[in-house]
Amino acid sequence: MSKKKQKKCIHEIVTDVYNACLWVFFGSTEECANALREQKVEEYIIKDWADHVNSNGCNGMFTHNEEANISLLWLPKIPSTVMEYGSLVHEIEHYVFYLFDHIGMEHTEASDEAYAYMLGYIFREIDNIICTLKEKGYE
Repeated sequence: MSKKKQKKCIHEIVTDVYNACLWVFFGSTEECANALREQKVEEYIIKDWADHVNSNGCNGMFTHNEEANISLLWLPKIPSTVMEYGSLVHEIEHYVFYLFDHIGMEHTEASDEAYAYMLGYIFREIDNIICTLKEKGYE
């Protein structure tokens, strides 16, 4: 199967139990900015995000904007190597810590299993997105 250029869209993971939504995007900062514009995200929010990514030379990033209530996990491409999957798990971990902090759940020995479960759940959801994109021939 020949490789197609990846369709650049935001993928949404909804976690009903925590009333939370995570947007996931694979592609360049410019492509992500365009996808955010399609979602009607304010331009200053997009600029702040892109400036942060570009100034830090990120291999991926999780960010949350309180004002717009947007949680975004961004990677510059669909992961295919161990290092790229490591970056994905790293960013998922940031999201899980943000989410549980946001709902007031401290990370303790007693809550550790909930954190581990959520990290695994989000990884599986994102891996399903990745598998679907790869099956369709996107890179």
